[in-house]
Amino acid sequence: MTWKPEPLTLRWPVTTADGETIEILELRPFDVAEHRAALLRAGKDDDDQFEELAILATGQPREVIEELKRPDYISLSNRLSEYVNLSSAFFRGESPKDPDDLPLLRPIKSFGRDVDRLQLQVPTMKATKAMTKLKDPGERSVFISAHCTGIAATDITKLCVPDWTQLQERLNDFLNRPADFFQKTTLT
Repeated sequence: MTWKPEPLTLRWPVTTADGETIEILELRPFDVAEHRAALLRAGKDDDDQFEELAILATGQPREVIEELKRPDYISLSNRLSEYVNLSSAFFRGESPKDPDDLPLLRPIKSFGRDVDRLQLQVPTMKATKAMTKLKDPGERSVFISAHCTGIAATDITKLCVPDWTQLQERLNDFLNRPADFFQKTTLT
């Protein structure tokens, strides 16, 4: 069984138009592509973005989200903020033993195979030069992520957001840290 976010118990249950009472919002993990699409639909307004993410994460229609009492909505917003900003290590409760071998919260498929961990390769200068020629920051992150993981560029955005965040943290190290940062200590 793969990971999913904890459900959110509402302090003030919502009654839908058809009379159903919702006391608990089940939350589903969403991937990078879904996250980007929701933000694009919402535009630049922070409230609109959180509302789109709430619809995406809960599967509830806008009408239900709009009926949430403000404190419940704030609780949901806080949970969504954690989901989109924290790495998979936070949700797993521990950092990976090897930062270049990342277990996934949510396995994906790529090139017809199941992928339950990312084994990272340090990018070459050739790859980073090609990355910097791409104009869109999203395209750059997809390109370098695919290069360093061996996952198809069309599949890399299928990673759930916390797995993506964990990957981006390590890629940031690869792209911005000097070689001494990566030296392994030896036991004497």
